[in-house]
Amino acid sequence: MISYSLHLSNRKHALTTTKKVAGASKHNLRQYQSSDYSPEKIIVLRGENNILEDVKQIYYQEFEEALKEYNKGKRSDRQIDDYLQYVSESGKNDVAAEMIIQLGDKEFWTNKSMEQKVKMKEVFQNQIEALEKLVPAFKIASAVLHLDEASPHMHIVGVPVATGYKRGLAKQTAKTKVFTMETLSMLQEEMHKKAEEEMEQNPELFAGEEIKTIERGRNSDWSKEYFVHKKEKQFQDLTKEVEILEQSKQEAEDEFVKTVTDIAVQKEFMRYAFLEEPKSAIGKMVSAAWKQFKGWWEKQKMPEVEKEARGSIKDRLERAKEESKVMKLRKNNQRIRNNKDFHK
Repeated sequence: MISYSLHLSNRKHALTTTKKVAGASKHNLRQYQSSDYSPEKIIVLRGENNILEDVKQIYYQEFEEALKEYNKGKRSDRQIDDYLQYVSESGKNDVAAEMIIQLGDKEFWTNKSMEQKVKMKEVFQNQIEALEKLVPAFKIASAVLHLDEASPHMHIVGVPVATGYKRGLAKQTAKTKVFTMETLSMLQEEMHKKAEEEMEQNPELFAGEEIKTIERGRNSDWSKEYFVHKKEKQFQDLTKEVEILEQSKQEAEDEFVKTVTDIAVQKEFMRYAFLEEPKSAIGKMVSAAWKQFKGWWEKQKMPEVEKEARGSIKDRLERAKEESKVMKLRKNNQRIRNNKDFHK
């Protein structure tokens, strides 16, 4: 069983600035050229010999028109001269994204010749094409195959491009929008299948071998970026739940305060209402209101209430009388039946 892994750059390895892209260029293209450097073992599959320049080219192709449109009619101090530099300095989005793809671990490749490793060039070229079809919004700037380490692997640097923005440029670089949890999940599945196909088509390398199945949530085949997105989603869901609970708590507190306030106001009102000669302005106002209410109640409302009450009492008395008559009749009838039975 051999492994297949696809990892998306994240956290300290994320290409957040042009400086980090330049650093990736030095590593991927072995521009530092140590004593172990061998140009035959570093194969450029996409791009030139400067990854930062390759990224700049993508930015020009993808964002130049959107940048011109954005700058139209804006004051010079609000215009963006260089979108790549703007993204690098703002810290809001990663400048680019890097993927590392590997098929087979150190143990598998230990006894393989350099000639066999070089055959991986076609395999990884097919991986690039599959990646572009699966995620067309990821514009690949550079792809470099490394054969100088324990196992052949490929570094891909590209720019994730998203559209439809209402604020800022209509088209922007957006790693998290392009590589959503759903996209990462799909990508792992499909690229894994593609790797299996490559193994079948290259029996001289992979005869008798099977690729490890993806064990979700545990296997290293799953990108760290996937789990970062998953945790972010869980955090967002929990945040929403907390907000709902906070809102419910606030509503309960507001209702409690209102109830307590109403009771306090009522008590204060009644305290002023029964004063014969209140001295304060509020006391006089409450006393006058109470007298007005009392007059309305005694002259208008109370007679209506009493009338309804009397009517209700009268109705109940009439019903009680009728029920009493019925009961008496039932008793008399029962007594008559009992006497007849006795004389038989």
